[in-house]
Formats: sequence, C-alpha cells, structure tokens
Amino acid sequence: MVIIIGIAIQGCGNGNKAANTWTNDDIDAEIKKQVSPLNDKLFNAIMASDVNTVRSMLSPTLLQKAGGKIDTLVNSTGKSFNAKAFDVKDEYYTKHHVKKDPDTLLTQKGSDDDYMVTYRAMNEEMYTSVLVSQNLPINCLILVVYGKYGNDWKINILQIGEYTIDGKNSQAFYKLAQKYYDGGDLLDAANMLVLTSQLANPAGDFFKYRNEDTLKNFYAKVMEDANKIYNFPYPIRDIKTIPQIFSITPEFVADKGQQGVYPMIKYRSTIKLTDAEALKAENRALQAIIGKVFPGILQNNPFILYKAYNSTPDGKVPGDNYNFIQKTSN
Repeated sequence: MVIIIGIAIQGCGNGNKAANTWTNDDIDAEIKKQVSPLNDKLFNAIMASDVNTVRSMLSPTLLQKAGGKIDTLVNSTGKSFNAKAFDVKDEYYTKHHVKKDPDTLLTQKGSDDDYMVTYRAMNEEMYTSVLVSQNLPINCLILVVYGKYGNDWKINILQIGEYTIDGKNSQAFYKLAQKYYDGGDLLDAANMLVLTSQLANPAGDFFKYRNEDTLKNFYAKVMEDANKIYNFPYPIRDIKTIPQIFSITPEFVADKGQQGVYPMIKYRSTIKLTDAEALKAENRALQAIIGKVFPGILQNNPFILYKAYNSTPDGKVPGDNYNFIQKTSN
C-alpha cells in the first residue's frame, strides 16, 4: 500500500526561508489555543470519513479548486488508517508582510530526521501542523496548512501519506540500508531503500527530508551494485528443477507474533501448483541454499517469504501462486 494524496490551493514554494516564523513552544499560547481544536476536529473527521466536516474547514478557494478530490482524500485515509489518536510532530506559525511569499519551514534537530516544508503563503498569517497517527502498523502523516481569514483559520493545504511502517520512518529504513550494505547484505540494503523511497515524501512535494540528495545518491549506488550481481530472472541452478527468481521485494506482515518487514521472494517453478508435495520439496531445497544465494539474508531476517508461480504475473492480475514461509534461526 502506498498512499500520498492531498489538496492544495497551489504548489510548493521556491525554497526561501520564511522571515517571521515561530516553532512549537515558541508559538504564542493564544494562537496555539485557536488551532489545537481545529487539528482535533480535522483528524477525527478524516478518520471517520466525515467529508462534510472536512469541507467546512477548507478555505473557499481550496474548496472550489479541490472538487471531488476531497471525497477521495477523506474516504481513502479513513479506510486505510482509521487511527484513534495522533501526535503533533511539529507546528509553525508564520507572518508575512506580503501575501504569496514563499515559505520554507526547517527543522533544526541535528539529525537525519530533519526535514523541510515548502509552500507559497496565501495569507498574512499562516499556521502549519504536522500530525502523525499513533498505534497503527502503518501510520500516516497529515500536513495541514491553515491561513487566517478574518478571525477564522481555514485550510489551504491538506496532504496525507504513509509515514512509518512497523514504527520506522524513511530515515530509519535508510539507516538499516546503510548497515546492511556495509555488512555485505546487498539484497536487504536494496529492500530497505525501496521503503526509504516509499516513505520519503509523505506529504508529496511539500515535504522533503533535508538529506534527500545524499539518500538519492546512495539509492542509485546500491541499485547499481545489485543490478550488476542479480540479473532477474535469476535461475537457481543448484536445484534440479532450476526455479527462477524474478522478484524480491520488502513485504510488511501485520500478523501478531510475526509483525515486521521481510523479503518476499517470488519465483517461477516448472512444478505444477497442484503438486503440493513436489512444490514443498523444491522450496525446502531453495530455503537450504538461500543464504548462499543472498549473503546476509538469514542473519538479518527472522522470516523469509516465498511465492511460487508457474508463470510470471503480468502486473495486472496477481496470478496463481503457492505460498511458503521460512523461519530462520535469527
């Protein structure tokens, strides 16, 4: 599942730092008091798929521009996440002498988690809230940018996307990728970078980690190295039936006791899917040598998932398959 969807009056800004910005505890308490119940109202409405309430919170311009996208945004989020609580990750209050100034909001925490939010201000007073859902296997980030219209705060930008998987955000998976790569586990490094990329922009173009260029360069290096060694479909000639691995991707498992992200190995078998015993024997042989084929995979994963196919899926339909799971000694 990958969800990044949102509505906005305009695109992100040009990257100039906002001149008058207050962050988190530095924001005037009275201003925070005005916005806090709006965040609660918005979050609860989204998770309840209450489109009408969300519509009532949008600025007139955004309401007109968004059209039916509002329904998609609210219904998709409520269905996919349905969280009961959220954290306020960060908040920003900005004042502008001229409307439509470009804003860049920067975190200064001194870690890879530092990020920037960019947009073009539509009001003299703007308030940005970065909200993160709690207690879900996959949590979302909600970026909401309010503008001051008279005495009322109305939403100019609303973006929602996946933020963490199994408690890890993009940067956590990036650090795992570095660890696996340095340890010679190229396969898991590549898989962690897939998740790094998937979670890198949870609010689309409005949200970017400040080490994005470094991350992209590392991604390109690892993928280049992986493509030099593993050319799919990859035949396993040490097994008599020569199964051919055609895909390895990170797969999130939410089942209690097995929750986590594990490699999913998909391969084409010449054994008919109706011949369960022969398929099991072939998979046992594959499990026995998988650590030789992909160094590090047994050490870094408590489970490895497999799907056996008789033909490679075309990407449009899943295709018939037989599932296996390997519990490693890790």
